[in-house]
Amino acid sequence: GNIATRNFVGGELGKLYTESPPFDLIGSYEDSNSCSPIIFVLSAGADPTDQLLRLAKAKGFDERLHMISLGQGQGPKAE
Repeated sequence: GNIATRNFVGGELGKLYTESPPFDLIGSYEDSNSCSPIIFVLSAGADPTDQLLRLAKAKGFDERLHMISLGQGQGPKAE
C-alpha cells in the first residue's frame, strides 16, 4: 500500500512530492521571535539536538539554552 503509492507518486510527479526537505533550523530561527517560538514535534529517529547546540553557540546563547523533554511530570519545568 504505502510504499507502492509513494513509488507511483514519486515516479509520476517527482520526489518533491514524496520526500521531506531537510529541516532549515537557521531559517526557522530567523523567522521566530518571542511571540512565534520554534517548537519541535519529533518523530522516531529525529534528533535536532546537535543542530540546536551549534546554532545556540553561534548566536551566543549556549549558556541560556535549556532543553526539556516534555514527558511525564516535566510540564512544571517548562513553565
